[in-house]
Amino acid sequence: MLSVTPKPEGLANPFGEARPNNDPYPEEGLRPPIQEIIDAPVEEILDAPNWGFKEPKSRRNFKRIIPYLITGIVFSSITFGAEYLMQSKRNSVDNTALILHGGQTINENQLRKLVVSRGLNVYWLGSKPGMKYLINTSQADGISLRCISTAISTGSNDSYYDVGTFVSQNAFALTQKAAKQPNGVGFVNIDGNAVYYDSRDPKNVYIGLKNADIQVEIYDPRPDQALAAALLQGNLKKIT
Repeated sequence: MLSVTPKPEGLANPFGEARPNNDPYPEEGLRPPIQEIIDAPVEEILDAPNWGFKEPKSRRNFKRIIPYLITGIVFSSITFGAEYLMQSKRNSVDNTALILHGGQTINENQLRKLVVSRGLNVYWLGSKPGMKYLINTSQADGISLRCISTAISTGSNDSYYDVGTFVSQNAFALTQKAAKQPNGVGFVNIDGNAVYYDSRDPKNVYIGLKNADIQVEIYDPRPDQALAAALLQGNLKKIT
């Protein structure tokens, strides 16, 4: 706290039956004499269209396989859809885990949504334009937030600063006590929070919140910027 810290298997062939005999009239005596059809009035043909024909076996067989065909298509669609949703969910979980361990930058809206949806206790120095964020929740007692300027070359000392939020009982009193160490400097800022830093390295500044078991650490590689951030009224805020 006070130290810097798989595609589904192919479906079985639904066309399991042997290919039908191409003879549309395999059985004798089922179709009417051709003369009856030729001599019959048109109206009579229309009134009795099948004339006792037995439906061709090829058509009957095709009708029998239609349910299997439909079932196969539906099952394939469901299986593919379920697999797609499962893979999407796995990808989403993996991506969230990556973000929560500081492996991927996010924008301000994504940061707010993540913090609120997961009930995280995270402080920052307020919303600033042109910033991306790395959040690391892997620490047992705290959360680190790196704020990266997109307007400055990555790797530059001006390109980022860190804000750590740590659970600490009696954070206010502990921060004041730390200021009594050799080279320690401490005071209460305008917001009523206890502030401590080491005069030999003022790039790290610690703030013990009043009436809350929270200590915030600000690290800024730029000289005096961490201290300036701790001095500004209302500068330190909880992300909501």
